[in-house]
Amino acid sequence: MSIVIKRGFISDSIQNAASELNISEDDAFMYWFYSVLFDVDLDEVPEDELVDGAGERQIDIFKIEVDDSSQSVHIRLIQVKNTQGFSANTVSLMKTGLEFIFLARKADYETNPNAKLVEKIENARQLIRQYGNNSVSVSCYFVTLGDEADIAEEATANEGNILREFSDSGVFSSFDFHFIGVNELDRINNLRRNRARQIDADIPIVYDANRPSIVEFDTGGVRSVLCTVKGSDLAKLAQTEPRDAIFDANVRGNLGLGGQVNKSIYGTATSDDKSDSFWYMNNGVTMVCDSLSMVRDPDAPSVRVEKVQIINGCQTTSSLRSAFEDDSLQENVKVQVKIYESNDVEFVNNVVIATNNQNSIGSRDLHANDEIQELIQRKISEDFGLFYERKRGEAKSAGVPKSEVIGLEKAGQAYLAIFKNQPTVSRAQKYKVYSPEFYNDIYGKAQPWQLAAAHEIYRFAETRGRRAYRELAPEDPSRNILNYGVFHICRIVWWVLINELEMDPRDEAKAMAVAREENDLLETAYARANVILSEVVNQNNESLINLNNYFKKAQSQQNINQHLQRQIDGLVDE
Repeated sequence: MSIVIKRGFISDSIQNAASELNISEDDAFMYWFYSVLFDVDLDEVPEDELVDGAGERQIDIFKIEVDDSSQSVHIRLIQVKNTQGFSANTVSLMKTGLEFIFLARKADYETNPNAKLVEKIENARQLIRQYGNNSVSVSCYFVTLGDEADIAEEATANEGNILREFSDSGVFSSFDFHFIGVNELDRINNLRRNRARQIDADIPIVYDANRPSIVEFDTGGVRSVLCTVKGSDLAKLAQTEPRDAIFDANVRGNLGLGGQVNKSIYGTATSDDKSDSFWYMNNGVTMVCDSLSMVRDPDAPSVRVEKVQIINGCQTTSSLRSAFEDDSLQENVKVQVKIYESNDVEFVNNVVIATNNQNSIGSRDLHANDEIQELIQRKISEDFGLFYERKRGEAKSAGVPKSEVIGLEKAGQAYLAIFKNQPTVSRAQKYKVYSPEFYNDIYGKAQPWQLAAAHEIYRFAETRGRRAYRELAPEDPSRNILNYGVFHICRIVWWVLINELEMDPRDEAKAMAVAREENDLLETAYARANVILSEVVNQNNESLINLNNYFKKAQSQQNINQHLQRQIDGLVDE
């Protein structure tokens, strides 16, 4: 019965999405899942990553994430079907699709009628050549409204065939395949809504008073403990109600890392031969809490924690919980655990980012109540009558139309691109707007009007980029330049406004009038920016089909800086 109820809730969300976007429920499921997985609004789902249609090869969503700083690539391939089961035939066809993506000759995949899929395949191949296959991770998801506990043996066998070919071979840094059904969809959807639920606990630890078995360290106002916890005690912690609340701070757009069982971890934890080596083979678990205290009672040693959250090691914890509930967890399983005590939201945010890299999605929420964010919200409202949305969903709750909303995150990304000349970071590493490297430089030092103007210039360019991708022919250079280079275009638009159209960069009223399209200057600057960026692309011999990758590399912003400097030198000479 619970499956039916959960399916009903999700179906309601899909129907609402279909109504909002005026599309079929089959398509709406794909949009809705993307929005939940990657934490974006429905109308912000990028069309170039939706490759559904003729020649799709059983891949509906093809997303490529590049982290130039760590020289790594994450490819996500997703099939979404609005059905109540997991078709074995679809899994088999997904294997064929994977072979087409990674093994087909260029002469073969270029003839595929799905231009968006061809472009993504070329992007993926180019990145594999650039970074090496050992720096590429691949995640595959088969998403339906089915029950994960009721997957046919044939479908599971076909999953095994995929893993043997692409995972066991060790070609990629990692390769995983997940069946995502009603339970996982409901869990992720609820976790996104139910943030910051409080969990207090008394965690038993392995402690020997006669030899060092714990490490305590205090620095910068942060207390930390490194200890060992039995697998069964960690499993019991994960059973604390509300179930999965212990993972709230680690809700992120990467399924399989919270609440879902990893077969390898489960296998080691339940193995007669390997379980005693679990402590050495597993990376451990990281927690943050508001307060902790050590209980060194030899008979019942523990760490008492308040408002504790597991921010790294969710998959380990979930797998141990599953083994424990199956009565299969070996008693000798032990886990390394790090616990940090801090009430400093910035510190917690930094630990989340450091332990989870760009996949963390809790950063915006952790900063929403910062004093500087409240001041920015008030100033933008007073000066421009616009709503600066600090907290997720607050503008919608207040009935503010989207055209009057300045989003915290997008404003930060746009400011970084326009006023700090770093469009590549904005494009490929948006999580960095919350990092110690950039957060204060953006939100602490920017004038509120700069954040608002940057956001509105981005909104204009992003809307135009989407339109170009939909309406222009694939061979038109502007199609990919305007769609993939939105932040780079924004950076150039501002340069054009200041250097060619002679707008005073200190005149905030004029800047906002331009950004809000109260005159024709933004349109003029945008057209000129397209010309300039096209020149940059041509001069550097960049392939149009690989522009998605190009704009994620630091080289693109370096090329723009050099080109604009030459333009300035030319203006001075004149």
